[in-house]
Amino acid sequence: MSLDLLHRRLVVGMGFVALAGFAGGAGFEPVSTLLAALALTVAFVWQPDSGLSLRLERFWLPVAGVLVVRSLYHVFLVGDDVVIPVVDLLLLLLCAEALRSLEAHNDARLYSLTFALLLASTAYRPGVLFALAFASYVVLATLALVVGHLRRSAERHRVRERMVGRRFLTGMAALSSVVLLMSGVVFIAFPRLSRGWAARGEVLATSIAGFADQVSIGEHGSRIYPNPQIVLRVEFPDGTPENFFDLHWRGRSYDRFDGVRWSRSARLPPSIGPTQWYRAWGTGRVRQEIYGAPLDVGVLFALHPLVEAHSDNPRIQPLFDNSGDHIYWGADAPSYSVLSVVDRPAPEALREARSGFSPALRYYTQLPRLSERVKNLADSLTQGLENNYDRVTVINEFFLTEFEYTLELPRSAREATLEYFLFQRGEGHCEYFSTAMVVLLRNLGIHAREVNGFLGGQWNNFGQYLAVTQNEAHSWVEVWFPGYGWVEFDPTPGGGGTSAAATSWLWPGRFLFDGLQHRWNKWVLDYNLEAQSGLYQRLSELLRRRTSDGQSSSSQTPATQVGMGWILVVAMLTALGALALLKRSRGRSPEVELYLRFRESCRRAGFRADSGVAPLVLLDELASVRHPAHSRARRLVDYYLRARFGGQKLDPRQRQEMRNDLTTVRRRLRRTLAPIDAPRPRL
Repeated sequence: MSLDLLHRRLVVGMGFVALAGFAGGAGFEPVSTLLAALALTVAFVWQPDSGLSLRLERFWLPVAGVLVVRSLYHVFLVGDDVVIPVVDLLLLLLCAEALRSLEAHNDARLYSLTFALLLASTAYRPGVLFALAFASYVVLATLALVVGHLRRSAERHRVRERMVGRRFLTGMAALSSVVLLMSGVVFIAFPRLSRGWAARGEVLATSIAGFADQVSIGEHGSRIYPNPQIVLRVEFPDGTPENFFDLHWRGRSYDRFDGVRWSRSARLPPSIGPTQWYRAWGTGRVRQEIYGAPLDVGVLFALHPLVEAHSDNPRIQPLFDNSGDHIYWGADAPSYSVLSVVDRPAPEALREARSGFSPALRYYTQLPRLSERVKNLADSLTQGLENNYDRVTVINEFFLTEFEYTLELPRSAREATLEYFLFQRGEGHCEYFSTAMVVLLRNLGIHAREVNGFLGGQWNNFGQYLAVTQNEAHSWVEVWFPGYGWVEFDPTPGGGGTSAAATSWLWPGRFLFDGLQHRWNKWVLDYNLEAQSGLYQRLSELLRRRTSDGQSSSSQTPATQVGMGWILVVAMLTALGALALLKRSRGRSPEVELYLRFRESCRRAGFRADSGVAPLVLLDELASVRHPAHSRARRLVDYYLRARFGGQKLDPRQRQEMRNDLTTVRRRLRRTLAPIDAPRPRL
C-alpha cells in the first residue's frame, strides 16, 4: 500500500471515529449521520482521479451554500440549537475533502475538519462512546501525522518506493498511548471548574407513572409494557440497605381527585411536617448520592422522610414546595446528596396521635361524587376501630389480601373506573390501589394523598450503585398523623414496581455499559474541585509517609503531598529516560555517532545508505555522481575507518575536523539531492 493511500485511509478513519463520538454525545441525526458514514466508507475503498474530483466540486459547492444559509437562519432568526446545522455543513466539507484525489494536498484541511467534528461532540454531554472515539482518534491521528510527514518527505526527496511496514505502524500506534497517559495525568493533576454541561441533546425520561401535573387511572384497552430506561442511579456512601426491593423513592404528591384524574391544587397551603417531627421517628439514617436522568418535571427523588438535601452542582438548587415535595431549579440532569430517616414511628405512638396540627383540611379530605357503596365499604372495613392507625392498617391489608396486581389495563372506559375496580374487577396496577385507599380513608375523614415515585431497583455490581428504571415506577399512599407528619403505606400486592427487564439476556450487558457511563459522568464530565480534592485525599492516604507515631505530618496538606508525589514520579521517569539515552549514546564512540549521522543524511538525500551499505561503497556512490559533498565526506569516512577498524585513537583536533566535515557534508546534501536515476533507499 502506498503512503498516499495509507494516509488517506487513516484520515478517513479519523473521520469515522469523530462521527461516532458526535453521535455518542446525544447528537445523533439519522439522515446526515448515515449519509456521512456512507460517503466516508466510499472514500475508504475508492478514490477518484483528479478530473472526477474537480467535477464533484460542482455538486458539493451548491449543497454547501444551502447549508450555510440554513446555519445562518438558525443562528439569527430561529435562535435554537445551532450545533446540528453547523455539523451538517462540517460533515459535507469532510466528505468532500475525503473524496478528493490522492494527489490533492489537503492534509491540513482533513485534520482540521475531523478535529472540529470531534470538538463539536463536546457541545453535548459526551458519553462513554465519546471516550472510546477520543482514544481511537489519538491513535489514528498519531499514525496519520507520521505517515503524512513521510509522504511529504518522500515527495520532496523524490523517493519512488514509499512503503512502511506493519511493525513501524504498530510502534507509532503504541507511541500514542504515551499521549493518552500524559493527558490523563494532566486531567487529574490540574484543578478545574465544572463544565456545567448544557442539557442540549438530553432526552426527557417521562415515567410510566407520569410525573406531571396530572395522573389518570382512565387508560384502557392495552397493557403497561416494560421500559428498562434507567432514571436513577443511587450510591450509598455509608453502607447499603439490606432490602432494596422495599425502598420507596418518593417523587410527587397529589391532593385533588375528580374521579378519574389526580392533580395538584394551585394554591395549596403549606402542608409539610416540621423537620424535627421526622427526626423524632428514630435514630436510623441513610445517606444517598443520587444521579438522576432529566424528567419532564424538576423532581428530586429520595427516601421518605428526607431531612437534608444539597447539591455540589452549582446549576442545581434543591427546594421544598408547599406540599413538602422535593423539587429543584436548574437546567442540568439532577445530581444531589440527601439524608433520610430509616425508622418508622412505633405503632403505639401513631395510635396515640389523635389531635394536633392537620394541614389543609379541605384539600386532603376532598372527594368527587361517588356512589354510597364506597362510603359503606370504608365504614364496614373499619367498624369498631377507635384510632386512625388501625383504620389505615385494616384498609391497607384489605387490598394486600383481597386483590391482585396486573399490568393489563381495563378493556373499556366503563371498566376503567374506581368503583368497577373495587366491586367487580378486583385487580389492577398500583395507581388503582393507591387511589382506592386514599378515597376510602378520606371517606372516614382521614387526611391522605396519592404519591408517585419508584419502588426498589436493581443492584449494579459493576458500578456499585442501585439502578432504578422506569419499570419500577410505582404509586402509594401517605397518611397524616399529628405530631409525626406524613407516613407512607403501600396497598399494592406483590408485583408492583418489579423490573420485567431484569431477566432479559440484554440486562447484564446493559448494566455493564451503564456502569461505565456512570463512572464516566461522575469522574470525567462532573470532575471538579471537590472531586479532585476527594481524589487527592484518597491518594494521599496511600502515598504519604507517616511519622514515627503513625500520624500524618501536619506541615503539608494532602493535596500538596500528592502534588509533590506526582512531581517526584515525573522527575524519576524523566531521569530514567535521560539515563537510558545517555547509556545508549555512551555505548558508541564519538566517531561512530558522527558516521551514523552522515549515513542518515545521505539516505535522506536519496542515496542508497542503509545499514548494509559499506562506507567505501557509499563514498563511491557520491563520487560516481560527482556530488559536492564527496571530498569532505572522504576525510570523514577515513577518520571513521581508522578509529573503528584500525585501532587508532583520534585526538581532539581530528574529532573536531570530523564534526566540521559532517556539518559541511550535511549542508551540501540538503542543497544537492541524488540524481533521479540513482538507486533509491527503502523507507
